[in-house]
Amino acid sequence: MQALQDYNTSFEHSDSWRSSADAMVLGDIFDKGISVAVWTRPEVPLVTQYYVDVFKSLGMGIRGVFSLTSLKEEIAKLLPDGRNNAGKQAAIDDIYLLSDMLTTLFDCDSVGVRLVPLSSAMCPSFHVDNIPVRLVNTYLGEGTEWLPKESVVTRPMIGLNDANTQGLTKNRLGQHYRESSVRQMNAFDVGLLKGKSWQGHEEFAAVHRSCKVIPGTHRVLLTLDLCSF
Repeated sequence: MQALQDYNTSFEHSDSWRSSADAMVLGDIFDKGISVAVWTRPEVPLVTQYYVDVFKSLGMGIRGVFSLTSLKEEIAKLLPDGRNNAGKQAAIDDIYLLSDMLTTLFDCDSVGVRLVPLSSAMCPSFHVDNIPVRLVNTYLGEGTEWLPKESVVTRPMIGLNDANTQGLTKNRLGQHYRESSVRQMNAFDVGLLKGKSWQGHEEFAAVHRSCKVIPGTHRVLLTLDLCSF
């Protein structure tokens, strides 16, 4: 039972993530104890409708490394045309905005872009990424889920058995957590997630997973990674 007491105390008093409607919150990812920083922003209906219209035309999506100076032009060639030019242009502008923010924050000159249309969860199990940091944003459907560091028991403890782990779930990383502690981004929320390679501090990596995709619905996910020519 001591393990659960420690778990509850830690959950109530620790803070491993930040969320705000102010885009400046993304800079909090540089704080030592922060694993996830989320900029909560409103949906852009024009962009949403664009991805609804072109979902089938996206095919396998977009994957590539782009210089910020040519990103808009290259993405315009790769994205399908929608019902109106305004929707496509708004989608291009938003990918550029997020790429510009990421490259400015981390002082790099290019970005790895992955735009993926999904009809099922891409990474349904909790995991950590083997990279320094990743930006995630969902344009269509529900957003990425993550586990706050303070909500997990990360190593076996004496007394942590079937009787006193009732109500806890164990993920493939060996962590015990309550389903009620899982956090989730909304569509258009922008998240920065630390990875295992963050300045050599693997313990700060964000534990996250793709959300479930309800049958008959769709999801469009954008991820941006740091790159340099």
